[in-house]
Amino acid sequence: MSWETSVFEKVSDSFGVVGRAKTDAQITVSFTPVGELEALAVLYPYGQTALGSSVFGSTDSQLIIKGLNNQLTVENAAVTQMPSLTLGAGTTAFGEVQFTGLVKNNAEPDLAASYYAYTESSNNYSTSFNPALIKSSEYQATYMGYTHSSTDGFTVDFDVNLAPVTVDSHGTIDMRLVDVGWTANWSPIQTGANTLPKYILQYLSTTAPGSELYTTAITIAGTGQGISFTADKATLVSSDFVWGSDANLNGPITVQGTRDINSGALDPLFAVATV
Repeated sequence: MSWETSVFEKVSDSFGVVGRAKTDAQITVSFTPVGELEALAVLYPYGQTALGSSVFGSTDSQLIIKGLNNQLTVENAAVTQMPSLTLGAGTTAFGEVQFTGLVKNNAEPDLAASYYAYTESSNNYSTSFNPALIKSSEYQATYMGYTHSSTDGFTVDFDVNLAPVTVDSHGTIDMRLVDVGWTANWSPIQTGANTLPKYILQYLSTTAPGSELYTTAITIAGTGQGISFTADKATLVSSDFVWGSDANLNGPITVQGTRDINSGALDPLFAVATV
């Protein structure tokens, strides 16, 4: 956890900086979830959120951090960076997540209690932790009409663009969702002739300047257990090809998501669920 204070400098032509005053304060908490396949709506809240929406909302949401002999409660927190998905048989599911804490709703910005509560006492850890929910799995992707495996799993990275809502007397009191994007990378396994590499080459090389790149739905899912990542529109951006006795022919390939607009309405950008 880090406490970040924004300041402005009071400058004199004769003496340089003669003072610094606070303009804002934020708490940042980053960690890598252990991999329990639960609370996905908490970790991935923005797949179906309309752009321009309030991230923090009108109700405070606490983030509680427990140690053996102390506890920190961030009084008004929200996810500001969704964790990457790392999907494969040899890895757990999540990368690093980031939470940001702001001043509480309707609270004074010069009080510690408006941001956090800190106590020192012995804690009993939650008994809801379930190692059985930490699942690795064989994953497959269905894309461009083919269902295939990868040489080293699948990675999905998320980009969240937020705009601060500031008040001169309080600093940042909220953030608005400006944009959300995702990028997936993997190396498909080549099996036989007339499969994915042939069509990837075709689509990459026959697209005229100014025309839309090839876009289709995508599903990445565990076979029998794990996580499913789905999106209606995944655009093929790039692909590498390697020839050699010890090399996989195709990959890594990169695809990126765009919104699917249906009758003027924005469909979900992506969905993360358990299988």
